[in-house]
Amino acid sequence: MGKYYFLASVLPVMPVNLGEKLPHLFAEIAGVIQRNIEPDDASLVQSILYSIDVGNFEAIHQGRDIFVEGGTLAREEIESKRNLPLFMRNFLDEKDRGIRRSYIFDVLWERYYAYAYSLAQEMGCRFLTDYLAWEIGLRNQLVALRAKEKSKEAEDYILLPHVGGHDLAALLAHVKSQKNPLLAERALDEERLRQVFHCEGDDPFSLNAILAALERARIFSRWEKMDLPCNIEDII
Repeated sequence: MGKYYFLASVLPVMPVNLGEKLPHLFAEIAGVIQRNIEPDDASLVQSILYSIDVGNFEAIHQGRDIFVEGGTLAREEIESKRNLPLFMRNFLDEKDRGIRRSYIFDVLWERYYAYAYSLAQEMGCRFLTDYLAWEIGLRNQLVALRAKEKSKEAEDYILLPHVGGHDLAALLAHVKSQKNPLLAERALDEERLRQVFHCEGDDPFSLNAILAALERARIFSRWEKMDLPCNIEDII
């Protein structure tokens, strides 16, 4: 059995359907986990929250007024490029030298995924290893689908091509059939929730279960904004 009896017991029950409210703000849930996680496991929690930082960094440095709470970096730190994780600093160094990619922030996402996936493997974390492999594979197959629709080469947009390999044909066909992009994104997040459940294992007190709860809360938090006027780029 796992070691996180207290932490598992204080985490809130998650909603059932996308669009339902979390019992607490995502940032508060992430804070509870960060305060109660053991030091040896903290980097794995941080690696999930870094995905929020990367999204915020990408938006801010494109001039978009979007900032999602709950990451490890404040808006001011991203704007001033202070206290950035190493993979983000390496991206900036590479950007200064010149990036030969159609979309330069693909390099930032690739560096993030390489960091998080390698960390999960090194620490023997089943949840993150399996879930990130699926997520990276999904992203690459979506890129290939969209590139084909626009008669473009997908190779320049693919990240970590050696990771993934899942058969996602049925999911992609379902997403492609959605005329509303918001419904397409909802279908993807519903499948993400199923993958979280599949990857977390059967021990509710394990590190895998805690990480799954964090990722599940992050996904649900994206859809709480549906009751408010919003920019679609803030959702997708």
